[in-house]
This record gives sequence, C-alpha cells and structure tokens, in this order.
Amino acid sequence: MKTAVLQGALGKAIELSVEKRFKCLDHDLLETPFRDRNENDNAWRCEFWGKIVRSEITAYCATGDEKLRELLDRTVKNLMATRTADGCISSYPAERQLGGWDVWGRKYVLLALLRYYEFIKADPEILECCCGIMDHLMEQTGAEEGKCSILECGWHNGLAASSILGAVVALWRLTGNEKCRRFAQYIIDSGCSALGNIFDDVLAGILPAALGNGKAYEMTSCFQGAAELELLEHDPKRLEAVKKYYDAVREREIFITGAGGAKDSVGEFWFDGALRQTRAGAMGLGETCVIATWIHYCADMLALTDDPRVADELEKSLYNGILGALAPDGTHWMHVNPTPLTGGGFKAYAPDQILKGFKTPFGGNDCCRAQGPEGLVTAALIAVTEKENILTVNLFEALTYGTLKIEGNYPCAPEAQIRFTEEKRCCLRLRTPEFLEQVLLNGEAVPFEKGRYLVLNRCWTPEDKVELVFDFSLKEIPAPDGSPYVAVKRGPLVLAADSRGEVPGALVNVSWNGIPLCDYASAGNLFDPGNTLTVWFRK
Repeated sequence: MKTAVLQGALGKAIELSVEKRFKCLDHDLLETPFRDRNENDNAWRCEFWGKIVRSEITAYCATGDEKLRELLDRTVKNLMATRTADGCISSYPAERQLGGWDVWGRKYVLLALLRYYEFIKADPEILECCCGIMDHLMEQTGAEEGKCSILECGWHNGLAASSILGAVVALWRLTGNEKCRRFAQYIIDSGCSALGNIFDDVLAGILPAALGNGKAYEMTSCFQGAAELELLEHDPKRLEAVKKYYDAVREREIFITGAGGAKDSVGEFWFDGALRQTRAGAMGLGETCVIATWIHYCADMLALTDDPRVADELEKSLYNGILGALAPDGTHWMHVNPTPLTGGGFKAYAPDQILKGFKTPFGGNDCCRAQGPEGLVTAALIAVTEKENILTVNLFEALTYGTLKIEGNYPCAPEAQIRFTEEKRCCLRLRTPEFLEQVLLNGEAVPFEKGRYLVLNRCWTPEDKVELVFDFSLKEIPAPDGSPYVAVKRGPLVLAADSRGEVPGALVNVSWNGIPLCDYASAGNLFDPGNTLTVWFRK
C-alpha cells in the first residue's frame, strides 16, 4: 500500500509509536484470549489484537520498519491458527458467543486481517480465513428463523455488534461474495439499534445524542460501514443519511480540538458536546476512541464528497485531538481529553480498564491506548491521495509521496514548498484552508478559492516549485454556546495555557494578551495533576 511518508509532527509521532509502543508490545498476550477462548467477564480483551495490529500495518507502510513487519507476519499467522473447524475466531467459548463484546471483537480481527491482505500480502489463505469467520457469524445471526438478531447481540442495544458492517463491506469488496453483500444490507435494514433505526432517524432530523442510546464510538462505526458501502454502490437515501450524520456531528458534537464525546465520566456519548465544551462538571470530555473513529468517518466522507472542507476537519482532529492525546514518549494515550475545561484540566494516561473494571490485568491495555494510534496513522493515508493520475494534497507537513515532496516546518512555520523530484505529468490538487494566504507557482501568484481544491495541471519538472504561504496570526474563536469565553487558534493549531508558562520543546510558544500559550498537543504533556492546561478563556 502506497502511503505518504510524513516527516513533521505527525510523522515523528508515528515513528515514536513504532519504536516505543508497537515494537515493545507483547503480541503473544494479545493472541492469548483467542487461543484460550475463556472470556467470561464481559471485558473486551477481544478488541486489542485487531485494533493494535491494524494500526501497526499502516505504520509499517508509512515507515518501512522491517522489525515491525516481522512482528506482523508472525502475529497474523498465530492469530489465524486459533480458528476452529467451523471457521470461527473468537475469544469467547461457544456457549457465550454473540454475547458481551464477542461480535465487536470479531469485527476487529476481520479489519486487521483484511488490512494485512490489502496493504501487505495478498495471501489467499487470509481471505479464506476471513470468509470462514464471516460464514460462521452468518450461521449464528441474521433475519432467518432460528438465528439471533444482530440487535440482540452484545452491548448498546445492537450498536456494538452492528458496527461489524464495515468489515462485512470490506470483505465483499475484496471477494465479491454476494452473501456478504446481503448480510451488509441485513445490518443496515436492521437499523443497528433496538431503540430505533439510526439511518431513518437521522433522516428524520433526530440529533446524534438521541440516535440509539447516543453511544458515539459504536454509532459512528455503523455510519462508517454505511458510508463504505456507499463508496461501492450508490443509494440516494443512504448517501443522504451518512451526509446528514456527518453534518450533525460536526456542528453539534465536535470540540474545537476535533475531539468529541461527553455525558458520562469518560466522555463516550454524543451529548451536544460542541455546546457543552466550555462547561466544567463531572462528565468527561472527548474519548480518544471517538476521535479516531471520527477521523475514519471524515476520511470516508472526504472520499464520498471530494470536499476539501472535510479534510479541514481531519487536520483539526489530527494536530489537536490526536497529537494532544499522545504521551511525549509515545508509550501511552489519554482516554478522557481535558480539552475544553475552563478552569484548567490535566492530561492523564488511559488506565488499564480491564484491571480497573474487572480486576483482571491485561498488560496495561486500554481501548484508547489501542485505538489512538489508528487515528494517528490515518494521517499517512489521507495526506496525499492518488487517483487516475491526480494527486491531491490534504496535509502540508514535510513528507514524500513517490516523486512528490513537501518541504518546510508546517504547522510551526507559515510556509510550505511542493516539488517533484522527477519529471511527471499529472494534475496536482491542493487543499485551500481558511488560513491559506497565497499560492505561488514558480514565483507567480496563483488565484484560488478557499474551501475548494486548487487544480494545477502540467508537466512537472524538478525545477518547478509551488509555494504556500499561510496566515498564522492568532485568531479568537468564540464559544459555540454564546458563553463569555474564547479559544485561540494559530492556523490549524489550538493554543492552550500551560501551568508552566512557556513549554520546553513545544511546537509553538506565543503570547496572547500577555498570557503565554503553546499548542494543545504540547500543553499538559507532563501528564501530571500538577501540570494543568486551559483552552477556553474569559473574554
């Protein structure tokens, strides 16, 4: 799989994750639940292997790290060896299957195996294995008499189990197996929630917080599966539903940092979060799993709509919510993001949730520690995309993509340069965010319209240079709920006040109204209660 090789803040974070997290992981521990099939406490050990391995696959494509490749080859082989004669790969014993997080875990196994097949090695045995997993599931659940409804499987009134939709669609795309297509339609027709059909309800104008039980992560995964089916075959009603969901979440739920999730103590539900983000209280704000899933959904919406403003949302989440959730040493991630707290919050490592909730330790694994890297590595997939000799640039940090090269220190410095290292005739499209000030082609100004791709079609030579100049002056952003607060942005970066004042090693340190500010990702990066940060300030 061809990806951009990022070299700026996102690229360095990917490399750090490879060295300090992925290559240090106990993959044997992640495989153990599938060998033992002894899940009996409604924990979610079943999700960690698939979540982590799919992130590692993209990270390998973005870095070419051969040790990581060796780890991947071995763990994929080991995991496939756990399948039983009926084709099943599960961490649950047969008598407990379909309950708890079983289908949810099978989803992540499928997503990782299919990504390995598509990105690294097109081994027919992998597709055969995935088809076996799916055949076994379709024997257990479906619309036919005697089968368990998908809405009766597991947690959150069917949302968690129904989120396997994306994996079903991916398997259909790779195999053409019509059974998978029919099963995908069955899941969509079910509505994904026993509390109401989320696709019909969003079309009826029901807001995200009132769809199903409002569980943001699982719900967005279901809409993601519908969007990925729409990418393969068009249905006007389905397209309208996935667009309406995107618009509603973006407007009502996503914080200024691109994070999302509120209501409970760990920030896992839609709850009109965009309007509540300046309010302190007992609720957590912004689950990292929600950020990563929102990034996935935005990537699908970008492919569906070809609207560069969706890429603006991706950039916002990547440089703020995702980088801000990663510990500086690359080993840990936050679960709850303190992004909006007006009185100052602090960043805390995601706990071992299985230890905390079920008294059974599992190597310090947490859903967000496993899912955060997936949001991060998605940057390598969307930074530059290629289709029919059209190269589309969505991110501007230093990178290489084949013969295309971006130079500069974006988003720290307000300039970037794009070159080709060899002669190439192609159409180059550039995202034009609100803070883009000027585009120069070989020194000559090029007119552009913000919010639309700038198209440059020519035979490129190594002597050609596209220069991008950005307006990185400080901008005050009013609170969405009309309360007397403002946040401060510098280009794509949300700024925050850190209790230390100027932060050593921050991407940026600036002064605003006499207050020292740094980028949100660097603020509070000691991950200590004494190291507080503030994003929203009284006018």
